[in-house]
Amino acid sequence: MKKTNIKAKSFIDGSFLVRKGFLAWLPLILIGVVLIIMYITNRYNIEKTVREIDKLETEVSYLQKKHSGQKGVYQKLTQMLELEKALKDRGIKVSKQEQKQVILIEKDEHKDDKKSKKIKKNK
Repeated sequence: MKKTNIKAKSFIDGSFLVRKGFLAWLPLILIGVVLIIMYITNRYNIEKTVREIDKLETEVSYLQKKHSGQKGVYQKLTQMLELEKALKDRGIKVSKQEQKQVILIEKDEHKDDKKSKKIKKNK
């Protein structure tokens, strides 16, 4: 194999680009350049995604802390003593009696009438 030396003069004036050896490697060089550009673009997109993930993790952490605080305030306000204090200002008193449940049972008068008629017919 013949080894060709690239001299500074041929590099400066660009004459080495038209040599047969360089032209054979040109497709491979172009593929390499395309792959390098794709690599740089991919790294940029990955870094952008990582920044977005970090931002969302920070926001989730903030919202979790805010939710815990709001939940504590809600629990405090719903306690019976706090409710009594809030209602006392409005003039509403809380009942101290035990609550009772009333169950209403509808009586079907038509069924009772039919039963009594059957009894009378049998006699």
